[in-house]
Amino acid sequence: MPRAKNPHFSVVVPCYNEGACIAELTSRLTKVLDDCTGTHELIFVNDGSHDDTQAKIEALAEADARIKHIRFSRNFGHQMALTAGLEHAGGDAVISLDGDLQHPPELIPELIRYWDMGYDVVYTVRESNQGHAAKEFVSRAFYWLLRKLTGVSVPTGGADFRLMDKRVADALRDCDERFVFVRGLVPWLGFKRKGIAYQAEPRYGGSTKYKMGRMLSFGLDGVFSFSIVPLRLIAFIGTVTIVLGVVYAAYTLAVRLFTDTAVSGWTSLMIVVLVFSGTQLLSLGILSEYVGRIYEEVKHRPRYVIADKSESLGRTGTEPRR
Repeated sequence: MPRAKNPHFSVVVPCYNEGACIAELTSRLTKVLDDCTGTHELIFVNDGSHDDTQAKIEALAEADARIKHIRFSRNFGHQMALTAGLEHAGGDAVISLDGDLQHPPELIPELIRYWDMGYDVVYTVRESNQGHAAKEFVSRAFYWLLRKLTGVSVPTGGADFRLMDKRVADALRDCDERFVFVRGLVPWLGFKRKGIAYQAEPRYGGSTKYKMGRMLSFGLDGVFSFSIVPLRLIAFIGTVTIVLGVVYAAYTLAVRLFTDTAVSGWTSLMIVVLVFSGTQLLSLGILSEYVGRIYEEVKHRPRYVIADKSESLGRTGTEPRR
């Protein structure tokens, strides 16, 4: 598909307590984008920050009309902040990256180059977690499992640093779900895709927002949003448990009827109770994840609430869905 001769790029940056990074990030982004053909806008989404993130964004916006902002009423999470930015972006292509400068803005011209070549999605893949062998192992295991369970080609080391053509961004906006996993939704949509490697930089300032609990929640959203394999796993585990139970029952009856060996009873009873109880609790846990997500979906509450935003922000002819 031919690209616009003078394209307009929307850059979406979710932020949560990134006051230490905003000025440097804006400086580097502006420098890079000014050297690219076309025009641009920077959309900062403040995800309920408690530091001076909002004040710094507003100060930068007053000095440059191309800088716009959305401020949530509270913290709704990184994926919701990313979604809000996408829903308000009006560019011919939308570029997203994190606000901590671990995603190098200097890679953006490379993303645009592949977009000019006809790719609809140009995504980035982190080369490695240097100095974090355990985290690297867990990351690779998670993405392998996610691909096996969902059938969606989510790249190992994938990040929310990508460029999407307007057609892809429009299709993504139509995915009106509460548990958003953008890294899975983008490859699920299809389109012509290209991956490029990058080396993650150290955080410019602040601390990581993805603690173990949030990472686990993020991973569960990825699995349960795209796969019903865990539900089928319940049936498989139940079948195996029943088969083992029948075999054990046959064994105990044979011992009772054809031998004089005393059957203790207590140990075998405890084993059976623990196995069956554990299986039932695991099954209920998996079911509860799906039921909980259905419950959240049917309430139809807004996915996020905006406290305020730049007056010029919004997509032409359509009100962004929340």
